[in-house]
Amino acid sequence: MIAADCSPPTGRAQTSPPVPRGCCARQSMDRSRKEPPAPEAPGEADDPLAAHLDRAWDLLERGELAAARTAIDAALAEEPDSPEGITALGAWAAASGEPDDALGHFERAMALAPDYIDPFLQAAELLLYPLGEAEEAIELCDAALEIAEEEQEYLDALLLKAEAQLELGEEDEARTTLGELPPTALPDAQLELRAGRLLLDVGELVGCERHLRAALERSPELTDAVHGLALLAEARGDRAEMIRLFQEVREADLAEPPPQWGLTAERFDEVAHEALAALPEPLRRRLGNVPILVSDYPSAALCQDGTDPRSLGLFAGVPFPEQATMGASPHLEAVMLFSRNIERACRSASEVEDETHKTLIHETAHFFGLSEEELEGLGLA
Repeated sequence: MIAADCSPPTGRAQTSPPVPRGCCARQSMDRSRKEPPAPEAPGEADDPLAAHLDRAWDLLERGELAAARTAIDAALAEEPDSPEGITALGAWAAASGEPDDALGHFERAMALAPDYIDPFLQAAELLLYPLGEAEEAIELCDAALEIAEEEQEYLDALLLKAEAQLELGEEDEARTTLGELPPTALPDAQLELRAGRLLLDVGELVGCERHLRAALERSPELTDAVHGLALLAEARGDRAEMIRLFQEVREADLAEPPPQWGLTAERFDEVAHEALAALPEPLRRRLGNVPILVSDYPSAALCQDGTDPRSLGLFAGVPFPEQATMGASPHLEAVMLFSRNIERACRSASEVEDETHKTLIHETAHFFGLSEEELEGLGLA
């Protein structure tokens, strides 16, 4: 069954993504631009193509896909073979849940302008995250590193390459890649954040803290950096500091509006039911009456007990294989899904649905005590 919010006192959280996706710079004409340009009077724009694309990227960042497509079409009407415009069209397709179309646009942009780095980075990010093609992503990152002319571009490619290496389990290779980071401050807070989180993943705790604190100095409202410091405290065994920071993250996340691609509660319920129905019949039968509980975020009580506030899902109770030796379970067995956390880890409604399926499968696997290898054998990995 699908039930409402529940806050059992114990549980095992699924790891949340290291950083929000889409960290590569997305501005096609001015990668350092932070604010939209001042509006110009009709007919006074010196570069209509750039103006349309500036608007398109702003709209894409806000998730306003229909308006973004109108701006992209206007840009391509000005210059049909514009690599910048075609790259923006690829980003629109990716955000619309059409990764194959997006890759086609990025490949076309690369062919038109082999020294234009944005489609390389966009395609590498798409291959890595929604498509899980880390090896191909690394090849594109290497190509991007060869043509990078600005520090921002080089660091985007370097960090994305390390992310792909970690996805492949190549921790030593990722550590070597991160060793190429400059010893000086990075250009912006997001790059500091990405560097800090990746250094945490490879066990370089001193470098991790340096970059995360630099990110917060540049952007004090950057909750992702606070979350990184909480995970750093966990790695150092400082449970009290971890919980304090987890609570701070939860309060900040609660104040954030849901993303444009967020599902309604009714649709999320449907997706959870669909994911449950997709489990093999023997697993569904053994699951029996264990409830699937849906809430927006982990409760304050769960965070106080040490649950990561950005967990995508949570198993609570005694796993099925242990019950025969332990007798009746002292806790309610339950699988929890945290809808807003799943949504914030994605970039489109289709990704939300895919991630919900994956999270439910993995949390249910905890209940049955299945390993990753056993999931693969069932075709559920």
